[in-house]
Amino acid sequence: MKKHLHVGKWMLGTLLLLWVVAFSLTPLCADARTIKIGILGPMNFVQGDHAWKGAQIALDEIKAAGGIKVGGVKMPVEFVKVDTNEILSLSNATSAVEKAITRDKVDFLVGGCSSGAILAMQEVACDHKKIFLTAGSGSHPEITNRVGTNYERYKYFFRALGRNAGKENTIQVMFIPSINELAQIIRKQTGVEKVKLAMLFEQAQWLEPQIAVWRELIPKVGVEVVGLWRMSISALDVSAQLTDIREKGAHIILSMTSGPVAIPLYRQVGELEIPAAIVGINVEAEGAKFYEATGGYCAYGGVSTQGCDVAMSFRTRPFYREFEKRYGERVTLTASAYDSILMIKEAVEKAASLDADKVVMALEKIDFQSTHGRMVFDKNHDPMFGPGYLTGCAVQWLPGGKLSTWWPHDYEGVQVFQLSPWMVKYWKSKK
Repeated sequence: MKKHLHVGKWMLGTLLLLWVVAFSLTPLCADARTIKIGILGPMNFVQGDHAWKGAQIALDEIKAAGGIKVGGVKMPVEFVKVDTNEILSLSNATSAVEKAITRDKVDFLVGGCSSGAILAMQEVACDHKKIFLTAGSGSHPEITNRVGTNYERYKYFFRALGRNAGKENTIQVMFIPSINELAQIIRKQTGVEKVKLAMLFEQAQWLEPQIAVWRELIPKVGVEVVGLWRMSISALDVSAQLTDIREKGAHIILSMTSGPVAIPLYRQVGELEIPAAIVGINVEAEGAKFYEATGGYCAYGGVSTQGCDVAMSFRTRPFYREFEKRYGERVTLTASAYDSILMIKEAVEKAASLDADKVVMALEKIDFQSTHGRMVFDKNHDPMFGPGYLTGCAVQWLPGGKLSTWWPHDYEGVQVFQLSPWMVKYWKSKK
């Protein structure tokens, strides 16, 4: 009888201990919900596809760390793929964000590639007080000027890479020095004394504020602007513009587009053997399968980007290697969704909260080593540009599909820009 009583007491004690342990863990389990992040972009285009792929690498790192620590609780993270279709439809973009917030209950938004769409999606996000970080595109100045003029409404928005097209210093830091260097290379290799440049811009809001700035700054490095040509973001043929540019005697084509027109543009520069070096912003031309998409005709074509496969920070090369290993593609700008996700993680952990206002305050103080360099936000939630912060870089496609970095010279492995053989031959024959 005593034996049974002893066993009964032991079992009762064990159950009591288990109950105490379970009770002590109950508050932790109750608080540990899933953090949802909406990844925005036109998913049928490289801009959205690479935002999603870059974010997946960040998600794996967060999972390996056990989630995002909010106070004393590690919370799991889930991504919601939000196809904005913004290259083709502005209304699709806003409705997609509305659904992500109201139906999918996302806590944060990351992505976007078109300035017009970002401006509209920004309104939806701020209506719901959802923090929204761009992931490498959207350069119209109004996007972040809104933060400065109406902080309480727009403080939830951060340009987590990209450029403010209205700020002269971003053009001065990223482009004017490289255009000056390219002009010197052209003079040296072709014997041309007066280098001329043609501006070939897509029809988009983000470029309108830049036009006057470019016209003012380019001549300051001894390069003449011979004209401005426009093209549709989704054009399939730009041969008319290129032919006219050749007739104007341009040695450099400054091409600016965030859309798929980059594929026919670079292909036709090679097919038509336009005797000019093409540079500028072209999201498609930054990587992915661009060389194959142009049939190799993009060889000798250059493009400026905010990141490249050199050691811009301790994160750069590991991320580039992992992306190419995992997806078999080169990284494009919107893959910087990776950085945006990790910045959200850091800000949430520093704020020890998911409260949007507290996380905003943490983001405003962030000093983050992104894959593109040091990320610090100014009062308008724009990234700081210049020495010690972001500087951008310039790369060039070479025959065989290699993507070579040629500016700036601050990093190991940077090479000299190579002019196409037909360009050198054409201009030498004009002497």
